[in-house]
Amino acid sequence: MIDLLPPDQRYICNERIVTRDEYIRYQRRKIKFVARAVCTPCNNGWMSDLEGTLKSVIADVLVRELGTIKVFTPKQQEIIAAFAFKTLVLANHKDLANKHPFFTREHRFLFRRMLAIPPGVSVFMATREHVTGRYAGFWKSFSGDSKEKGAAYNYWAYGCTWNFQNIVLQSIGMKWKSYSYRKIQSPIAFPELDEWKPASVQIWPSNGLHLDWPPEYCLGPDTLFRYRDRFETLSVRFRFRS
Repeated sequence: MIDLLPPDQRYICNERIVTRDEYIRYQRRKIKFVARAVCTPCNNGWMSDLEGTLKSVIADVLVRELGTIKVFTPKQQEIIAAFAFKTLVLANHKDLANKHPFFTREHRFLFRRMLAIPPGVSVFMATREHVTGRYAGFWKSFSGDSKEKGAAYNYWAYGCTWNFQNIVLQSIGMKWKSYSYRKIQSPIAFPELDEWKPASVQIWPSNGLHLDWPPEYCLGPDTLFRYRDRFETLSVRFRFRS
């Protein structure tokens, strides 16, 4: 994605050092981020192909002025969602330390082979306020769990918010804590929160419909970071059919 930016510009970078849980800020003319969580064949193979396909889908909206409309087909939304899920998996592997990956080996294998997003994953898409002459982006992960005493439906959640220019993608996955409960109840994809619907659109799970872009509202400087952190505290009520 970085090659879509103008050359010979100076960029301000904010990078998280996972081992110290610390953010550092620096300037440089060339941007190169390397997620040391994948092998070279994957990075230069199917991941590169996915990013190349994504560029053809969203390149014209990364820096477009507000007021012009683009229509995303269901297939294009699937490509965007696949990229968001790939970013979610990479973020998780960067955060692993001595923990097990959030997504199973089977889920990761099926995604690598078929770009199949597993159950229990939600992907949301928003647009940030365009500031002329500025080039911006970030990548932040978050995790959490529910702790209702004695409840079978306690869960773990892991999410990531990715921003590049005008596009903001947020993906979150959930899984039940109880292994026995996983056998009888599939994970649930979190729906869009009502208060954010004018500015954020859920593109996965797919509803099979075309999407007029951008949404009614964009994310301003303060709202952008509230959106980024909105799932760090979550109240969920589950309703199951008997």
